[in-house]
Amino acid sequence: MAKKLVLVIDRDDDLGQKAGISSPVIGRDNVVSAAVRLGTADPEDSDVNAMFAAIKIYDDLKEKGEDVEVVVICGDKSVGVVSDSKIAEQLDRAVLNLRPSSAILVTDGSEDEFVLPIISSRVKIDSVQRVVVRQSRTIESTYFLIRRMLNDPKIARITLAPLGMIFLVYSIFLVMQHPEWGLGGIIFFLGVYFMVKAYGWEQNIANLLDAVRVSLVEGRLSFIFYVTSAILLIISIVNGFNASVNVPEATEAISSFVFYSTWWFVLSGIFAMLARAADAYAENRRVSKYFTIIFLLIAFGLIVWASAAYVLNPESPNALQSLAGSIVGAILIAAIGVFTLKRL
Repeated sequence: MAKKLVLVIDRDDDLGQKAGISSPVIGRDNVVSAAVRLGTADPEDSDVNAMFAAIKIYDDLKEKGEDVEVVVICGDKSVGVVSDSKIAEQLDRAVLNLRPSSAILVTDGSEDEFVLPIISSRVKIDSVQRVVVRQSRTIESTYFLIRRMLNDPKIARITLAPLGMIFLVYSIFLVMQHPEWGLGGIIFFLGVYFMVKAYGWEQNIANLLDAVRVSLVEGRLSFIFYVTSAILLIISIVNGFNASVNVPEATEAISSFVFYSTWWFVLSGIFAMLARAADAYAENRRVSKYFTIIFLLIAFGLIVWASAAYVLNPESPNALQSLAGSIVGAILIAAIGVFTLKRL
């Protein structure tokens, strides 16, 4: 039985997607064959270099008389929870069959290293070998390297999409002769983009866009709801912006934005949930949870709107009583949605 693994992780399953090889791939001959097939399918794939590097490490250790085995484990094209779960499952099987005492991880230095905690929780890692392909340092080689990177859909989504949105936002406000608004719009967009990346919301947004596409292609009523939701969201931002743009004090400006945009935002959320409910009904799935969310959105809107009204005019008669009444009303609305509709 092998005591040491030379392990290659292909997190996005290029081996399966491009070469049609299922993992895990165990044994020198099998890994060589897989590397050749992947290299034939896509000579520029960095996983090819990682696999050949693993074979070289395997051969070197074999010459020294060590008990060693080389293994390639693949994830899934849906990088994240799905791919990492598949890697963990395959790694468990490999460890159970080979019973290694330690492992050497060979990586191309990209996102494959994110699975280090998964590997180290199952087998001790002796070393991490990063494989970097040597490139000519001429300007021409750099140009072609950048062009190759931008042709990679994964890299293009990360780099070109935000740049394109920044240029688009700025050009719109430039045409409107308000370049300072363009700067604000760019900062707002970057803030949203960084939040999305920080909390891993990319898949949720991709699922939402896919749902909109499906609703349009299949001619569902939900498409109209999605479009209405998007329009109401834009109106909520514009309404809040118009109400707060000329307010000098920061607290009052924020409260004005919230006060005049909250119910438009809530309406946008309601139409989005109606769209999801229509999709669920068309697919024979449960729809009651979406109506529960609608009640929670209304409760949320009531609390936020009442709080903003109180901040804007705390000295008005019965201001505190109105805020307290809104909070109680929001709790009752939320209770109706949670405890009544969830039983349907």
